[in-house]
Amino acid sequence: MGLGGIGDALADRNFRIFSIGSITSWFSFFVQVVAVSWTAWELTHSTTWLAIIALLDIAPNVLLVPLGSVLADRYDRFRIEIIAYVVALLQALALAILAYADALTIWPLAILVTLHGAIHSFSVPAAYGLLPRFVARERLASAIAVNSAYTQAAILVGPALAGWVILHFGSSVAFAINAAGYVVFLISAVFLRTPADYQQPPRSDRSVLGDFVDGARYIFGHHGITTLLLLMLLGDVLAVSLFHMLPAFSASTLGLGIEGMTTILAVYGAGATLAALWLAHGGSQRISSTLVLRAYVIYACAIGALVLMGNLWLAAGAALLWGIAGQIRSTGTIALLQTSIPDEQRGRVMGTEFLFSRIAGGIGTYLVGTAAEEHGLQVPMLIAVGVCVLAWGYAYMRRRAIQSSFGIPQADAIENEAAR
Repeated sequence: MGLGGIGDALADRNFRIFSIGSITSWFSFFVQVVAVSWTAWELTHSTTWLAIIALLDIAPNVLLVPLGSVLADRYDRFRIEIIAYVVALLQALALAILAYADALTIWPLAILVTLHGAIHSFSVPAAYGLLPRFVARERLASAIAVNSAYTQAAILVGPALAGWVILHFGSSVAFAINAAGYVVFLISAVFLRTPADYQQPPRSDRSVLGDFVDGARYIFGHHGITTLLLLMLLGDVLAVSLFHMLPAFSASTLGLGIEGMTTILAVYGAGATLAALWLAHGGSQRISSTLVLRAYVIYACAIGALVLMGNLWLAAGAALLWGIAGQIRSTGTIALLQTSIPDEQRGRVMGTEFLFSRIAGGIGTYLVGTAAEEHGLQVPMLIAVGVCVLAWGYAYMRRRAIQSSFGIPQADAIENEAAR
């Protein structure tokens, strides 16, 4: 069997070079994510503090992502990304040095996590413009899915690597690994070449506020985008809340330490990697709004099942399903957005997607974490699952309107073929 869309994506020189930096930086990033969560838990043993740390990583996005999105549509996105990665490198080095000096208490950790959120407010809207700039449009959906497979492979390997590094060398080395990942990305970026036929989107002569309002009109006037953003918002409440509560779930429900947390994340990553590769192999013909909606409800139910499990291997089985369905949900949504929006609106649309995701994840994590102090983790998580299923029911009844808004005439054919 051929490689399909995977081979198409990897045939692109720029994408191969981009992949080197992307793989390395994603792996090292998830090492730091686990190290931050585990360090916060070890310093406080409080689900409230886990929620606060998660919220601090997201709070700057509320103010800065709208600005970062407009800047990404006005200026060179590649240059913005390089500047952001240099600052992120310095932030990772600060964490490593403080941890090595045994000076990393909860307050310096909170400050540096807030800085991390501010950096991402500018890097993420710009990052969404990199693949459309360096990869041909007909290969874009496959490249997005392959890049998502890298991300999920990082979730598979990164937490396990983080657990091993923290156990044997401490958090300082975990933070240093993330700094090294940024260095590899910056070096690989030097070798990327902009295609001769690439045209930079025309720079707006309107005010920043005017551009922001124009982007908001486009987003909320597009039925498909609005619905998918709403589902992403609610779905990310589940995923981000569970992710940040995993230290408490592993310790309190499973009776395990970091090995329980990293096992669940590794199994989740395995499922998500397989799903991303399946999407990448099929290319754009495999992705439809109906597929995304079906994956969404399976994803929500899998998370609900996971939090009810008191056995590691049963929880791991639910995590596998969470990973598969969750990856189809997220990658399918991103691919639909990336391949349907005009380039001059890309930064604002994808920045809004990132902002919705971060706000939902942060507020949801805070609400779940504080409620878990009184009622345990299961009750607030199951309430969130119920809300997601209700939203899915509304969206599924309107799925044909969503399909037509994205201009996907082949969606019914794909749906019928899948049902055979």
